[in-house]
Formats: sequence, structure tokens, C-alpha cells
Amino acid sequence: MSDQLSDVDLVSYVEDAKADAIHAFNVLGKNGTLSASLTFHVTHHISGHDKLLHIRFPGGLARDQSPTIAITKFSDQKDHILHETRLDADTVIHAHTNFLSAWSLAHKPFPILYVAAARHLAAREIPNHLDRTRSVYDTIKERLDKHPELAPPPALLESNGGANFWGKGITKTSELILFIEEAARYQAIAEQIGGAQVYTPGALEVQWKRTGLLEKAKAFTGRYLADIT
Repeated sequence: MSDQLSDVDLVSYVEDAKADAIHAFNVLGKNGTLSASLTFHVTHHISGHDKLLHIRFPGGLARDQSPTIAITKFSDQKDHILHETRLDADTVIHAHTNFLSAWSLAHKPFPILYVAAARHLAAREIPNHLDRTRSVYDTIKERLDKHPELAPPPALLESNGGANFWGKGITKTSELILFIEEAARYQAIAEQIGGAQVYTPGALEVQWKRTGLLEKAKAFTGRYLADIT
């Protein structure tokens, strides 16, 4: 798709994005990834346009779970997380999931120790947004500035709430939510038998090779050398 969309193409683009969001919402709701509140709000930057597409699901006990659609100007929201180019993201999804939300309540960062999630991510940890008086953008910008040796996180836990996830495209970002929540679930179960353990030597290298992320992972020295040497 070209960088610039005609008015007709833009309508089609929004309809496709809406269909992707509905599919993701339905799947994540049915498989237990989303919590009972069904909180799932999508914001997508339309490439080549000064437009943010907002797709918001009512959640809860609403009889009609059809989303509302709104479009705002990207340039008007200076502190939006999608302005952080180091994340290489065009989509952010705010969601409440069952097990990852427990980490947000504990005010702890979430270590990614489950290979089904790890193989898709260079990052090893999701930080917790403890100071909610600061924006997600400022919080992540500060982390990236202070810790360039760490890969950019794929999400930010919302202390005492859910989380904000980001990535490329609505479907891929939603799939990331599925993998990360699955990691949180199994790591919680593992706590009953001694706790989730760090990867054995070489394990991450094998996983990153499968998804083509090995060289990207090697570019970040923090918390990686023991895993890929």
C-alpha cells in the first residue's frame, strides 16, 4: 500500500482495520486472554497521514460489543507513545488481561521467561508504570534514554490496572498480547513448583534464530551476553 491513501482507499483501510480489531477482540475474549471486563482499546497511526484511528470496544456486560470508531489528528497529541520512533510501532492497544494484570498490581516488572513469547521479542522485560502522573510516552522515553543497552519493551504495565502494548499492525500487536499473557499465566503456575527459571545457555539463541531476531538481539548488550554466548 502506498504511503498516501485516497479518500476511497482510506475508507477501505479503516474498514479493514476495524475487521482486524473485531477478530482480535473476539479471539482474545473467547480464549481467556482478556479479563472479564473485556477491556480492549486500539489506537492505530495511519501511515502517510496525520491521523490516529481509535477503535474502542464497550466491554463489560454490553449486549452489543460492536466498537466505536473515531479519527483524531496525530500531531495534536504530542505525548502519544506512537511518537517514540525507537519503538518502531504504529499500533498501541490498551488491554486488561488476567495474569499480567497481577504483575501490574504487584508493582513489579514482568520478566519474559516463556519461549513462545520470547522468540518474538528482543526485549526481556516489561516495566511497570508506577508514576501514573507521568505519561506513557515520558516513562518509556526515559527508560530508552537511560538504558540504550536494553531492547525497547513491547509494553508497559499500567500499575494497578492493565497494560499498554505496541507493535506493527493490529493483528500482530494483538498476537503479541496473546503470547505475553500466556507467558504470565504459565509463569504464575510455575510459582507453585519453584518459580519460572531463566533460560539455559543457548536457549534464546535457538529461539531468536527461528524468528530472525538473533542479530537484532545481539545489538543490545544488557542482559543478553550470558544467553547467546
